[in-house]
Amino acid sequence: MSAVRKSVALSYTRAMDAPVVIANGRNALADRMLEIAAQCGITIIRDPFLADILSEAQIGSCIPGETYEAVAAIFAFLEDGIDENWL
Repeated sequence: MSAVRKSVALSYTRAMDAPVVIANGRNALADRMLEIAAQCGITIIRDPFLADILSEAQIGSCIPGETYEAVAAIFAFLEDGIDENWL
């Protein structure tokens, strides 16, 4: 039996209290989400453990509290990459 593939899309601006889950999918839908993200130049972070947790959140809801630290680290990494032009 193969593992379930999961993808989760988040959105965040500084005006928001916390990042919001804007899409999630499993298997074929997860693969398609990754294809679209790649085509659109969206950075993909692969963290299966975090994806497992985030995929349980309702679309449109803030991320679960137990993921704040991990998600904040990812967003900080992405912001640094944009600021320093290596992303």
